[in-house]
Amino acid sequence: SSVLSSQEISSVQTSTQLFNGMTVKARSAAREVIATYSVDDIFIELIIQLPPNYPLGSITVESGKRVGVAVQQWRNWMLQLSTYLMHQNGSIMEGLSLWKNNVDK
Repeated sequence: SSVLSSQEISSVQTSTQLFNGMTVKARSAAREVIATYSVDDIFIELIIQLPPNYPLGSITVESGKRVGVAVQQWRNWMLQLSTYLMHQNGSIMEGLSLWKNNVDK
């Protein structure tokens, strides 16, 4: 399980996928990925944490800063991302791409 979580975090660190207006940081020691999306002076932050027993345990998707987004809209985005990561076996980078597309809309 620790090998799988290390592989997932390292795939985020070595990813060549670039997002316009979004930075992605991976911290392997904390088993988490932090994505910060910025538009003008507004910053939206998303934190994805892998459990110690990944992939058996569920991935935690938390919100950091969310300025200018309605609560219901934010919940929909979080639900869609967590469902994608947990039940559709998507990678973190693909999930972040999905989340960014929703935010762009």
